[in-house]
Amino acid sequence: MQICGVDEAGRGPVIGPLVVASFSLPEDKLYLIESLKVKDSKKLSQKKREELYLEIVNLPGKYFFKILSPSFLNKEMKKFSLNYIELLAFKEAILELKTSMKKVICDSCDVNSDRFSGNLKELLGDEFASCEVIASHKAEDKYPVVAAASILAKVKRDELIKKIEEDVDVSIGSGYPSDPKTVNFLKDYYRLNNRFPDFVRTEWKTLDNIKNMRNQRKLYDI
Repeated sequence: MQICGVDEAGRGPVIGPLVVASFSLPEDKLYLIESLKVKDSKKLSQKKREELYLEIVNLPGKYFFKILSPSFLNKEMKKFSLNYIELLAFKEAILELKTSMKKVICDSCDVNSDRFSGNLKELLGDEFASCEVIASHKAEDKYPVVAAASILAKVKRDELIKKIEEDVDVSIGSGYPSDPKTVNFLKDYYRLNNRFPDFVRTEWKTLDNIKNMRNQRKLYDI
């Protein structure tokens, strides 16, 4: 029986996809992931994350990436909360491992972690009736198997962001609204094209703020 960890990268950015990663190992092989001394991907350098990524994917486990594109998020967030969208993505990432699970541990997307674990277990269905489902805040700090999933998700998202930068041939920063480089890129793009690129999340208020600032400036220019 396998123990599975699930985590995501890219919940907050205004640019690029949200990536959910699942990773599982046989229970008697958990020591292999523990021996790598994995931890929350945000607490590791890019170089260290990439080194660990290669070691994790070469372990005798299974992994899967569920990639939620900006266009998918833009459509779904008009109908559902981001928490619910992530809940469905977590479910799919677990099911796609196509293996029997003894325990599933995930980072909670809901402020109420018990509610999140209950909803996830219900969505997983009868096949997971005997599987223990645990959702916890900061799970990547507590469970190495979740830290492994965190590293996989972060490195995969970084790869996708790098591909976007290569396509537009300009630095777009981290993609987070708090990143001045990201905000300046979006401002410049909107000023030149009067629209935003396809790889942004239109439901984020950052874009409305940029549009409003631009429109106000136009009024003053009249």
